[in-house]
Amino acid sequence: MLLRHLTKHVEDQNWFAVGLDFLIVVFGVFIGLQVANWNDVSRAAAKEVAVIEQLQSEFTQTLAEIRTAKTNSDLVLEKTRDVLRIIRDQMEPADTVEFLDTLRSAGSFVTAPAEPITLTELLSAGGLSDLMSPALRTALTRYHQVSDQHQVLGGLMLARASATHDGFHTAIYVNPDFGMNGESLLARYDWDRLPDAREQFQVLLYGKIGLSRNIDELIIRGEAVISELEAALK
Repeated sequence: MLLRHLTKHVEDQNWFAVGLDFLIVVFGVFIGLQVANWNDVSRAAAKEVAVIEQLQSEFTQTLAEIRTAKTNSDLVLEKTRDVLRIIRDQMEPADTVEFLDTLRSAGSFVTAPAEPITLTELLSAGGLSDLMSPALRTALTRYHQVSDQHQVLGGLMLARASATHDGFHTAIYVNPDFGMNGESLLARYDWDRLPDAREQFQVLLYGKIGLSRNIDELIIRGEAVISELEAALK
């Protein structure tokens, strides 16, 4: 319809009407582009809100798990100190059953859970830069850095704890029926050979102290992330 009017106005040499038709076309195109842009912005904002809400849910759960890991990490750390003190003092505990359980805890370690999956996806897809809040981006990046360091240390601890020539497996015997009908992990220990495991327990002590400090830092960084997520949703 507009094209027909424009053609007629040109034929009639009605230049005022031609100019008016042209302005109508330009204005219509402009409005159409603005509406499209507004829709894009609206969709992007809705997507960001969904991502932030998902991050908030995952970080709340992860932070609760990290606090539990901190409690358990400190427990096995203290058990390692107990074993090293006993080896140093060369005094076998009277309760050998309880001491066997202490050895089990001392030979294990606890790590914090992996970072929330949504954060991993944002980092791998380069989506972190799409978040509007610079403070939130910084908080997430710092959390990821500490989490990455923690997982690396956990891997080193696993490699060390799994080493065969460390004195631990010479002095401490694993129960081959472990996991069956509630059987415990360790069967017995050789008191005379236990001093040979001192170096292993010392290395585990160093690593557990590092893991515990990492977990403390993860709690701090996690709380900072949740604070920024709450601010972004206001």
